[in-house]
Parts: sequence; C-alpha cells; structure tokens
Amino acid sequence: MPNDQPVTGTNDTPNQYCPIDVDCDLLWSQAQEFSYLRLSDEQDNGDYELIGLYAARARRIAATYARFYLETEDGGDHDKRGRYYWMALGAFASKTVACLLDKWQLQGSYFFGWLTRDKVDSRKIANGLAKGNLWLFSDIAPAHWFYNNHPEHFFDGMACLQQRHANSLHEPVKEILNSLPWSSESLGVIDHFVPSGDLVKGFRYVRSYEQQGGRENQERAQMKHLMAIADHEQGAILQPLIYDDPAFSSWTAFQRRSWVRWASPTYELVFSHECSAKDEELKSVAPDDMVVEDFESRMKWIEKAAKKFDGLMKKKSSYMRSEIATIARWVDSPDAKHVY
Repeated sequence: MPNDQPVTGTNDTPNQYCPIDVDCDLLWSQAQEFSYLRLSDEQDNGDYELIGLYAARARRIAATYARFYLETEDGGDHDKRGRYYWMALGAFASKTVACLLDKWQLQGSYFFGWLTRDKVDSRKIANGLAKGNLWLFSDIAPAHWFYNNHPEHFFDGMACLQQRHANSLHEPVKEILNSLPWSSESLGVIDHFVPSGDLVKGFRYVRSYEQQGGRENQERAQMKHLMAIADHEQGAILQPLIYDDPAFSSWTAFQRRSWVRWASPTYELVFSHECSAKDEELKSVAPDDMVVEDFESRMKWIEKAAKKFDGLMKKKSSYMRSEIATIARWVDSPDAKHVY
C-alpha cells in the first residue's frame, strides 16, 4: 500500500546516493497516489486501505472537489480562487451521490439485490453510482493535483498532460490502482486516463482564467472551463463506464415506468450541503422526460443546472462559498464498521 511519506532512495553503501529521475511518470504516480490516500484510512501497520462505505467515499470526494475550488488543497493558490469552477459544481454533484446512496430506495434495493442476486440483482444502481464516482475521481482529481503542484510541466516543460497513462505509473501505484474496485472493467473503458480533448480544453480555460484581466473575461473562462470538464466527465468517463452498461441502463429505464417512478429517487442537484432544500431557487430538478442514460438528454439538464449554479455563485456568493466550505470539511468522513 502507498503511504504519505516522501519517496526516498536508499542503498547499503555509506556516502553514496541513488539518483531518482523526476519525469512525468513519477509526477503522475504521485498525483494518483494522492487520490487513493484521500479515500483511504491508515491501518495499524502504516499501510492505507480504501474505505468501504460508498456514501463516505462520495462525501470525501465532494470535500476534495470543494477544497480544490477553495484553493485549500496541496499546491493551491488563494489568489487564483475561481479557476477550478467545475470543482465547485462537482462538490455539490458528489454530495448528491452521497445523498442518493443514503436514501432508503438505494439501500433497500441493495439489500434486496443481495438476497435475489442469482435472479434479479437490483444492486446495480448503487454499484453503478459508486463505480462512476470512484473512477471519475481517480481521473479528475489527479489532473487537478498535478496542475496545482507542477503547472510548469502540465502543458509546457515536460508536457506531462499528453503523457498520462495508467500503465506508465510506477509499479507500487499501478498495483494499487489495479486493485481498486471495478478496475479490470473500468480502466480500458476510460482509456487508461489518457486525456480527452474536452479535458485538455478545460485546463486551457483554467490557464485563460489565470491570464485574463477583467472580471467579465474571467467569468467567460470559468463557464467554458466548467462545460468542457462537464463534457469530459459525462462523455469520456461516466457514459462509457456506467450509462452504456446494459445492467445499469436497464435499471434506470425500469425506474421511469409509471408504476415504479413514485418510489424512485428524484434526479435533482441541490446547492446546499444538505440533501434537500425547500427553496426552489437552490435546486435544479431534472425534467420528467430526461433519459438519464442518454448523453444528450442528460447534458441538456446539466447545462441548465450549470447556468443556475453560475447565477447563484454571482447572486448568492457568500452563501455558496459557505456551503462549499462546509462540504470541504467532510474530507475525513468516517467509514462504517459494517458496509453494504
């Protein structure tokens, strides 16, 4: 298991040194290790183990996204707060995943699915949400960590962004990555973390935000960045990973049946650290005719939710920052002794 101590080289001969080449593979390995450690707890022997509770993982992921936006994560720069606009929206989105996983419908379907797993496995929804959230985080968080800590080698210098590949990670990190849940069925589907065109575009807009003068120019860069990263996470990661999975999409289609819909969780994004809000201004509810497993249908709602989020960030900036700061404190959300 990886640990959070500095990487050093040693040998048995006094007064000699073993050089360690700092290259893109090493830096991406450190970035990937960051994402693993964030979702893990230290064991008695000093190793780290991934926490098991899906909802706790989702809350830690939400907290990490919030910390990136607030520039309180490793390498953050408070003077550049606002450049990672998607991360603020992502914090609310991952919080929503945690809320869904805590709902009785999801927990009930999971236990029911375990009992009937040989015939009808209704655990697919909970597993799909957890799988998508975990592997999206494993893709997007290391990219932001890298840009935070080594911006000179992201596009320029060693130009590491285009050299990212899961198979090029250092062996101990690659071993951990390959041991994560659903790794064998996920890494190939998401192209082993090779950056999509939308991801590259999203970080180009981050750089534009940093270099632009004037609030209007920065706000335009923020929204372009947000939508580019949204296209990446929805199109390059979640669509092939869970929505194109027949087992998952069959259940989302099943939930749209009129006699089932009443008992199915509502697709909504609540702009609060709470799971629900009475104030309609603080939430975006998906339209009844949305086909969640269809990329175009889903993105229409996401674009509307993003515009509502942007409006709240402008009109209720103090409130939104406070909610994001609250989510950021979930970074050590506890695991459970017994998990479903």
